[in-house]
This record gives sequence, structure tokens and C-alpha cells, in this order.
Amino acid sequence: MESTVTHISPSFEIKDDRFDVNQIADSHLMIEVGHDRFRFAIYSTIHNVIMWLEDYHVFSLLTHNQLLSTVKRIYQGHQFLAANYWKTIRLTVNANHFTLIPEEYYQSDEVVKYLNFAAGKNLAEHEQIFEFKNSHFGIINVFSVERDLINWLKEMYPAKKITPVPVISTLIEGIVKDRTNHGLHLYFEENYVSLIYFQDDKLHFCNRFQYRTAPDMVYHVLFIMNELGLETEMPVTFYGEITSFSEGYILLNKTLKNIEFARNPVKIRFSQYFEQIPEHRYYTLFCSYYLY
Repeated sequence: MESTVTHISPSFEIKDDRFDVNQIADSHLMIEVGHDRFRFAIYSTIHNVIMWLEDYHVFSLLTHNQLLSTVKRIYQGHQFLAANYWKTIRLTVNANHFTLIPEEYYQSDEVVKYLNFAAGKNLAEHEQIFEFKNSHFGIINVFSVERDLINWLKEMYPAKKITPVPVISTLIEGIVKDRTNHGLHLYFEENYVSLIYFQDDKLHFCNRFQYRTAPDMVYHVLFIMNELGLETEMPVTFYGEITSFSEGYILLNKTLKNIEFARNPVKIRFSQYFEQIPEHRYYTLFCSYYLY
């Protein structure tokens, strides 16, 4: 049964009081939506800074229909999110499934086969396939997201072009823009960890692994590092849903000798109210600014 709650409050927010709705036409709206979170940030071209952030945590196990219902309730209770006159709208999505294909081998009529193979099963009918080109490395990210969610967002903003970009591609693009494309990068989600490894500044490995417990996650990380011949002393950068107090971090820190948390994207300026933000958590959201 669908919840009757009509208003959902953000679990974390930062608001610069210089922003008001009269500035929407001069502001970029950056949205990131995943299985258990919906968050957005606002970049003002008047002040040339990111000056607003709201992060909503979905606490229950959701089906695709329930996820959309939750997003709708967030919009229904918000004073300006549904405004249709933003300068641009940038949408980053946590893909249900994805695979990276070298551009020279990519065939557009094979995308279903690519994703079925990556998922280990046939895609569900409610999933829609998209693609994104990471041009710096000549690779195509073929990915799937909830069809109803994307269609609803397009209906919400009929005057704007809504093109979903997978989180992992946003992360790769951000790393390249910030010139940190070396070493190992770990992106954490709820029950998933993605490993991205750069060798000689080139993308050498990228994959996502599902896990149930923190020890399972550590096993995946150390196994892949061993397969790639990586030393535990090498620099490793963390992004996403992990803290220095979490079990996963404590376990990894026993083996990995050179862990650091990602900082804000270097080419983007922030309001003074963002000084205490957990920068690694929102790196992919902010990096969506790089994609346009």
C-alpha cells in the first residue's frame, strides 16, 4: 500500500540565504537519484557558486513504483523544485545495470545483449536503456534506469532537455577534469562498491560489486586489487556513502595504507556555507556540472 505521507524532509541540507526563486532562471539544477536517495544542488550563475543542497534518504526497500511515488512526494512538498524555468537541468542516475564498451567495438543494435550479459539476466520491462560516451577514453557506457521515473521527470520539465547520465560516468569525468586519473578509486553505495583503476592516466578497470556485509565488500576490493597486481600502499580515494566511523572503512583501513576521502571538484566554487560538508559524499552530484 502506498504511504499517505505527503511531505518528506531532507536528511541533510545546506541553504545560502542569498538564493531565492527569482534567481531560478539564472541557476543550474543538478539532480542525482538512486535506489535509496534523491538529492539536488543548485549552481547560481549570478554568484558563480553552488549555493543550495538537499539530500533525501529513502528508508524502505522500494520497488520502482514506490521509488517514483517517493520522488513525487518530495516534489509535491517542495516550494520551488518543480519550477520549469531553470537555466539547465542535469540528471545523474544510479543505473540499475551498466557496462562499458570500447567505442570501436560498440554496436547500437546490440545494447540489449550488452546489458543482459552484464546483468546476468534479461532486463525487466520497466527498465529503459540509455548510453553515455566517456569521450576522453573512447568508451560507451550502456546503462538502464527506471523508465517511469525518467518519463515523469521529462514531464515535469517539458521545456528542458532531460538526459540521464550514470553516476559512474559522472565520477570518471570528474576524476579526469580534476586531473586525479591515477591510482584506485572506490565509490560506495548502499550494498554496492565500484572500483575504478587508472594506469598511466588511462582507464584500466571499472566494475561494480554487490555485497551484503562489510567483510564481503572488503573481500571484493582486496580480491580485485590482487588480480590487478596492486600494492596496498598505493593511493586509494573514497567517494559516496562511507565514513571514517563505518565498519567498511575500519576494515579497509587495516589493509590499505594510503586512503583519502575525495574533496570537492576543484573547478567549481562553493558558497561559504559548504565549508563543513562531507565532500566525498556529494562529489558525483557536483561533478554533473562538468558534463554540460
